[in-house]
Amino acid sequence: MKNKISNKIFYLLFAFFISTGSILYAESEVNIEDIVVNEYNMSILSVDQNDQSLSVITAVKITNENQNTFIPNFSDVAKTGMNFIRFSLPEGFYDLYVETDLPSGNLIEMPQGFALTSEIPSGSYNLIFSYYVKYKSSEFSFPLHFPHGSESFKIIIPEKSGVIKGEKISFDKNIEISSKQFDEYLGKEYSKGEYLNLEMVDIPSSFVNKVSSSLNFQLINFIVIIIMINIIVLFFALRFLKNKKNKNA
Repeated sequence: MKNKISNKIFYLLFAFFISTGSILYAESEVNIEDIVVNEYNMSILSVDQNDQSLSVITAVKITNENQNTFIPNFSDVAKTGMNFIRFSLPEGFYDLYVETDLPSGNLIEMPQGFALTSEIPSGSYNLIFSYYVKYKSSEFSFPLHFPHGSESFKIIIPEKSGVIKGEKISFDKNIEISSKQFDEYLGKEYSKGEYLNLEMVDIPSSFVNKVSSSLNFQLINFIVIIIMINIIVLFFALRFLKNKKNKNA
């Protein structure tokens, strides 16, 4: 009789621990939807008109709103989706540098952004990344993607270096940083997966670029050929006159 009671108690306890374990496991699961981007602050530090390149640095504040640690999943993307943190970059970026106070992890670069393999414990963390990118003529286009959304977005550019355009973004004010003047633009409430089709227009061009972009090189080649022909004709004409003069002498 005692053995039967003991067996019943064992199975009851076993069933309890199994169910409790399942509940605890379910509670410990953290989805990428629990990761929130609070601030996305982008700064164009300098515009190199000769090289036609931009120096960009971005500071992002993220929060894991779950009490448990978020663990990225790269092994079953087809089933779980992109269950890892990632950020958008303009195509053609180079010299990417990333710094963060997240636990150690790896950086995975992609043609239009990067992902992090770091786990994200509960709480808020900071991420800073910088890079360079080329622009064409006097415009720079960047289809900035917010895979995790963003509660706010800010971009500053050097004063008189151009004008910023994009969805739900507008000029806010002029600010001074280290004795340099910048124009500040603000946006807010970008949902997960939304795009901010960012554009920087009216970028000043250097004198060399202005001249080279305005010249018609086919016309230049034609003019050079005409000049060379005239020089050759003039050379032989002078030589003929000189020989004729020598004969008469």
